[in-house]
Amino acid sequence: MVDGAGIPFGGCHHGVAWYAQQLGVRTLSALIDSPGIELIEGLASGIAVVASLHAETCDLSNPGTPCAAVGILRVGSKRVDTLALSDVSIIVDLDSGLEVTCDLSIEEISGTEPDAVAGWAFGSEGHRAALAELIAKQTATRNRPDGWWVAAADPNAAQHARVNSYPRSALRRASAFTDGATRPVDQMSCYDWPAYLDLLDKIGPAALIDHVRTIELADPDGERYPRTKLHDDATVAQFHRVSFS
Repeated sequence: MVDGAGIPFGGCHHGVAWYAQQLGVRTLSALIDSPGIELIEGLASGIAVVASLHAETCDLSNPGTPCAAVGILRVGSKRVDTLALSDVSIIVDLDSGLEVTCDLSIEEISGTEPDAVAGWAFGSEGHRAALAELIAKQTATRNRPDGWWVAAADPNAAQHARVNSYPRSALRRASAFTDGATRPVDQMSCYDWPAYLDLLDKIGPAALIDHVRTIELADPDGERYPRTKLHDDATVAQFHRVSFS
């Protein structure tokens, strides 16, 4: 799961979509080519390869150069491995209970989006100013020792990812979400994770995203659920134990 971000063409003429696509492909390739490699090593390899593809044509030191939150779920014959770098969420439901792999360092260090824009309607001067201040904080603290980490041009960022491993035999179901798809849980408090996963099982990924959009459209000004924008990119991937038989 790769959730790209960055200022369009800020330092990189390829753009955010190109970066996210390349990072996903190159990381997956590293993991497939070396099945025993740790997820952190696979991600570091992906970041390094993508950086090499445009280091000579783009300014990778520019604050606006593309970056991405990354989540990985790998299911082996005996072990399930998860990784999260920044705010992608990998949810693993085991016989013993539900486990979440997510890195919310960006919120711990720069503040949460709802708190930053609370009290301001979309499009208002106050909302624009609050959003600009939040982005400035996030940019100033990104990929530095005392800050938060995201995939960009430095493969060392992968060392700061959150990782977990679980017994394969205990896996019941698992899902991956970008932060635009987790809003009803972590920003709006409409659901807890077990109820949200049950809803996902009932209606499927596409309908779940439609449901997120319905909740957002019912609050068109961001008054009930303060957030940086009406909609955020939302992607959901769903897995069940039967899929790995």
